[in-house]
Amino acid sequence: MSQKNKWIRLVAAPAFILGLGLTAGIGCSDVADIVDGCDEFRADAQWGANLDIDYRVTSFMGASGAFITLADQMIVDVTSACEGIAVAAKRDPSAWNGKEGSARLESACKEAEAGFDAVLQANANVKLAALVEGGHCEASLDAAAECNARCDVSGKCTPAQLEAKCEPGKLAGSCSADCTGTCTADVGATVECKGECSATCNGVCSGACSSGDSNNCNGRCAGTCEGTCSGSCELESNATVQCGGTCRGGCSVEFQEPRCEGKITPPECDLDADCQSSCRAQVQANAQCTPPKVTIELTAGASADVLAFAEALEVHLPKLIVNGVERGQAALDAGQVLVNVGQNLQGAITSSGKALVCATTAATAALDASVEVQVSVQASASIGGKAAGSVQ
Repeated sequence: MSQKNKWIRLVAAPAFILGLGLTAGIGCSDVADIVDGCDEFRADAQWGANLDIDYRVTSFMGASGAFITLADQMIVDVTSACEGIAVAAKRDPSAWNGKEGSARLESACKEAEAGFDAVLQANANVKLAALVEGGHCEASLDAAAECNARCDVSGKCTPAQLEAKCEPGKLAGSCSADCTGTCTADVGATVECKGECSATCNGVCSGACSSGDSNNCNGRCAGTCEGTCSGSCELESNATVQCGGTCRGGCSVEFQEPRCEGKITPPECDLDADCQSSCRAQVQANAQCTPPKVTIELTAGASADVLAFAEALEVHLPKLIVNGVERGQAALDAGQVLVNVGQNLQGAITSSGKALVCATTAATAALDASVEVQVSVQASASIGGKAAGSVQ
């Protein structure tokens, strides 16, 4: 640390302490901790979560660290996708070159949108159709349960009560019996379907079929599909199928390798609310996402430029779909949770000077990351929505 920065910390520390009402009972060691800061927050993969301070603060630090990592990755992914689409639309890279972070993202995505409009306007006679297959984000129920256990410092919760819960309809996994809800095929495979198919329906279609007749469909079905589906089949309310892919919703037997593709709900026992909220945010931030497969179909007569643009959409739209919908919505929720927890930690930060400075460091970083997440989600949803509205 430079002498100048250390001097600034020494001058600022007393006013900072007074502003947070920490003067009562504060000792010299607390002042020293505040002056030294919380370098542990960015020191390793645990983000200081192993520090010997209030468990609510360490839980918050771990969650904030996971959220910052997610925010950084979203900026990288969305920027890369927008640059790829913009270049394919022959936009000038100088619009974003030399910029960094969210500024580069916003410039690249602005050019991608403008390029998208220009390509469609110049080729109004060419029709495009987008097929989206698969794709999901999964949160670890085991990780949530393990984190919840650290929030139970009283030892009153039983292991069964500490198990993580998943919001209704969002539990997913392999189902060896009857699946209700949604059945999604693995990429390159198909699943049995009795409902609305998101991709190619092979069988009987109750509405218009893009390829073949309604009784022998082999394309997109504007209605109920009864046969096989290459994407996700949203089953009719009373329908069940033998799901050879991923079942979401309900299974007549226990799910195999269950995971949560929605929000983790609190366990049914008395845990510290802020600690549990940090756990939920951390698990959602660490969710593993598999982008969907996007296939762009073109009518005959498309130029080489349009073909190249369609190929770029197939490569880059999956990232925008993930970051604008599945990962994006969970990240927005996690960011709001962390902002709220950061405001609620008054009791925890008064426990020591180290808890104070680390909680403040993590809260500031989480707030900055939440802004980055919002920029990523908005840009992804904007150009992704344009694709959904224009690619028919």
